[in-house]
Amino acid sequence: MAEAGKQRASRRRAPVSDDALRASREIKPAFDLEAFLPFQLSVVANRVSQTVGRAISDRFSLQVPEWRILVVLGKYGSLTALEIARKTSMDKARVSRAQHRLVDLGLAGMQPSADDRRKVIVTLAAEGRQLYRDMAPLAHEVADRLFAGLTAGERVALGSVMRKLFASTADFEPMGDEAV
Repeated sequence: MAEAGKQRASRRRAPVSDDALRASREIKPAFDLEAFLPFQLSVVANRVSQTVGRAISDRFSLQVPEWRILVVLGKYGSLTALEIARKTSMDKARVSRAQHRLVDLGLAGMQPSADDRRKVIVTLAAEGRQLYRDMAPLAHEVADRLFAGLTAGERVALGSVMRKLFASTADFEPMGDEAV
């Protein structure tokens, strides 16, 4: 027991001086993280998703993964969990948890695939379809607020760039929310 305490104590670090902190901040990074486009996209995407998610959660009591699935099913109709994961770029475990919660809430149903019994088809229930229709105006309202600082031309340019990025990354495998 005493030996374990000595090992833990030897792993503790000495306090860092103010001079050492200042010196560590003066080290030039290998690249400017804030100017690194993948980092910028990740931060902006998280901020937008959290803002929209908070508005939807406050009004409809759904978390981000749940409303993402609800919106995807509202647009595309019935899908397998893998198709949902690909369309939302969420990992399969997160999709599974969220789709089960949607089922528990009576917003969706799950049926085994007739073609492959290992696959489950997720479908919006009538209440889920109504919630999808009710969510759309709120999502657009939040998006309008988020992009209010952009001119009409900037919005068009951003839309064009985003469509290109969306297309160029369509074959990337979903890795969940672990972004750059």
